[in-house]
Amino acid sequence: MLRLISFEFALYPTKVQFGWPDPVTLRNLYHFDSELLWVPKDYSTRIANWKGKRPTVVFMGDSNTEFGRYDEFLKSIIYEQNPNSAFTFVNVGVAGWSSYQGLQQLKRDVLPMLPRFVTIYYGWNDHWTSFGIEDKEMGKYNLEYSTLQLEVFSDVRVIQLFNKAIFVLERSATEQDEQKPERVSLADFSSNLLKMIRIARDNGIIPLLLTAPSSHKKGQEPDYLAERWLNDLNELVPIHKKYVQTVRDISSKEDVPLIDLFAEFERLTQEELEKFFQKDGIHLTDKGNKKIAEFIYKYLVRNDLYNRLTGKE
Repeated sequence: MLRLISFEFALYPTKVQFGWPDPVTLRNLYHFDSELLWVPKDYSTRIANWKGKRPTVVFMGDSNTEFGRYDEFLKSIIYEQNPNSAFTFVNVGVAGWSSYQGLQQLKRDVLPMLPRFVTIYYGWNDHWTSFGIEDKEMGKYNLEYSTLQLEVFSDVRVIQLFNKAIFVLERSATEQDEQKPERVSLADFSSNLLKMIRIARDNGIIPLLLTAPSSHKKGQEPDYLAERWLNDLNELVPIHKKYVQTVRDISSKEDVPLIDLFAEFERLTQEELEKFFQKDGIHLTDKGNKKIAEFIYKYLVRNDLYNRLTGKE
């Protein structure tokens, strides 16, 4: 009966905020991970291959990193300027991830690689609305059970109904707001970034913060986003700017290098933005990713970080 009425409350997400990966893609390309929620099927192999290898940079983030190619373009720029560079990199971005997953990944999978730099590029998935459970709550629940238990029983609708009842009962009895919460609240987003910065520094790694750029304009938001993980389409631009500003504030407070991609793209003309962004205003085209690589390169040179990146120091 629950299946017939399309009831679903899977703690291993069957669809990801913003609608990608869709259920079929998620099932075909990703698998369950009790700490990270989901990972690409070749994830464990890639992580193991870089353990202890000391890559120059580990690029962390969501789909804009996993599929972005700005890492490859940055490498091309570096080798064009310095053919003998010792620059190496690993891209560990995963589509749909929030800063919560990034924090767990840094602790478990990135530190053993012993990188010199990590880029921290999150924001979009953090402020999409959840389906009633924040990422940290889902992670906490998953860690209480074995991976096998969750994979075997998570698709049983009666168990999903039981799980939903638990989460509903645990929510504050005084909570009056009927809007769905963000996957990662602004306060938790800030906390996650701070923890990543401090963990990186404690392990001799230089963190580089990146703000998430956009081509969205107030009053011209893509209509379909109103149906995907937003309580109100009018919130899109303001809420994204709040998360961007949080990254800036942390950079200033903690004296962390900041590559403000949001500000860099905001200076460009609308005609340029249309070339650099896909229609969703979130993901970038190849031209846009080349632009990101240029911004990163120029920042590193301006701030005396380039020599350390290329192995000259």
